[in-house]
Amino acid sequence: MKDTISNIFYNRAGFSVYRWRICDSVPLVVDLIGPPGIGKSYLIKCLIKKSVIHASRQKFDQTRRVCISRAYLLSLAATRLDDIGVLQKKSIKILYDLNIHSANWGVLVDEGLSQHFINELCEMSIDSPDNFDFIMRRRAVINLAASPTFINNRIRDRAAKSGALLSYHKGKTDEELSRFNMKFLEKGENLTLLMKERYFPAVTIDASMNDDIVVEQIVDFLSSLTVNVLIK
Repeated sequence: MKDTISNIFYNRAGFSVYRWRICDSVPLVVDLIGPPGIGKSYLIKCLIKKSVIHASRQKFDQTRRVCISRAYLLSLAATRLDDIGVLQKKSIKILYDLNIHSANWGVLVDEGLSQHFINELCEMSIDSPDNFDFIMRRRAVINLAASPTFINNRIRDRAAKSGALLSYHKGKTDEELSRFNMKFLEKGENLTLLMKERYFPAVTIDASMNDDIVVEQIVDFLSSLTVNVLIK
């Protein structure tokens, strides 16, 4: 029972991992990032409906591996956190991410490492580019962007339908939500630019466009990824 519970928690480290259905997909981890409420989970459903990714979430084992670069990333997060519980959750995310990279096929990750460690990754790219390159090897980023007003409307619409707000959004006025969204949008674009500067695949996609257009752009991006991106 203990092992079963441990496995459930470990494989629910906050990441939803889906295998690509793109022909000849390469073993690349593609992080889907964007402000909470922009519609990442909704987009995942669209990608499943269009048969771009498998409907079932992928699971990975609990093998503990040593990775100096990820340990450094966690140390950067520790300087910003006072809550040991949050830090423990982040350490689990790092271990889980390392196991995701053991996959022999391409996966799309919702709420992955690039989402949870976006500040630290941007800092690492400047202070320790070798560590940044090591972590981003075999990784690509799809950055979802939209106007703060569009994101606010999505948040309010979802709350009206579900009767619940994410913790990030509770008690915030539209102006406060806009400021929150703008900060994340800036961080997302910064990481995307850093990826491109260091020759890693990354793209920014306007999430406010028609669903079919967004899906088509993601398919085009995934299809463009080749084994050449693994050589760095």
